Amino acid sequence: MLWLEKKYLSMVMSNLDMAKWINENTLNHRCPYCGDSQKNQYKSRGYHFLKDQSFIYKCHNCGKTTSSVHFLKDNFPMIHKEYLKEWLQESGKKPVKKMPSSNEFKFTPRTDILNKHEDLKAVAVPVLEKAIAREYLLDRGVPESKLKGLWFCDNAQSLSFLGTKYKDRVLGNDPRIILPFYAENGELVGLTGRAINDSPLRYLTMRFRDDVPLIFNLNDVDKTKTIYVTEGPIDSLFLPNSIAVAGSDFKKISEDIKENAILIYDNEPRNKEIIKKIEEVIDLGYRVCIWNDKNISQCKDINDMIMSGLSENEVVTIIEKCSVSGLSAQLALKEFKRV
Repeated sequence: MLWLEKKYLSMVMSNLDMAKWINENTLNHRCPYCGDSQKNQYKSRGYHFLKDQSFIYKCHNCGKTTSSVHFLKDNFPMIHKEYLKEWLQESGKKPVKKMPSSNEFKFTPRTDILNKHEDLKAVAVPVLEKAIAREYLLDRGVPESKLKGLWFCDNAQSLSFLGTKYKDRVLGNDPRIILPFYAENGELVGLTGRAINDSPLRYLTMRFRDDVPLIFNLNDVDKTKTIYVTEGPIDSLFLPNSIAVAGSDFKKISEDIKENAILIYDNEPRNKEIIKKIEEVIDLGYRVCIWNDKNISQCKDINDMIMSGLSENEVVTIIEKCSVSGLSAQLALKEFKRV
């Protein structure tokens, strides 16, 4: 069902780098299979296009070719399961639902930017003013002092107001904690929304500027002190003077941050992709936290460590002890991989 494939491709667009509809039946984004260009982070050579009344995916960098349904299965397995459920439901109906002619899933290129702080206030409320959101974060151990600046949206679809780029995208109606990304000059350049229900899409990421990397708390970090750099924004809330890259691409942080940065990957010694990325940043001279501490061997990330009973100061002490660079980092990584 063409309309259904398009609906679910639309649903995951916010979690694909540089995703945009070139026309009504062609979706373009950076390839998640190969990572696309390693030299130019703004190149996007993955395409979904129409063939024989179904969408096909092809990357013009690595050559990966598959159906768009299998693309969902490979990269968004939970969303793929939801797609299959709806496909089965629709297949059992008579007559079969036709593709909407009203351009229900038509996407319009962004012609303006409505990504100011005031626009966010129009679709979300501060977490401190919404009990369900405040309690969710406090239950995860987030200090109440860190809740200021976080937002709550009870229906994610309303976030489409933040720019015409998202005007017709399917964002879902899940309630989400909103963690905004500001550039150093205070401009709202993106956000990530963490679902607080059982949504198969836990994180929804929106980017308002393709030429600015999404880094959480970049506008409020002291570059003269140690900077703790985490994968997820929520993990960064437990550390002093911290930022988050909203993923595992730490290479997008600027050179003026690199000198005082400690890169903190999740504690996943069996994740080959993470190990490869750690090897890359070690070769580039970064200081990296390699979790060779038996006290946190069962914890996947910093939030898990806090929930296990460790205090913020204890976590910082472990991070400092496990942070290495150069040859020491290479040796520590070998030990880490043996876990």
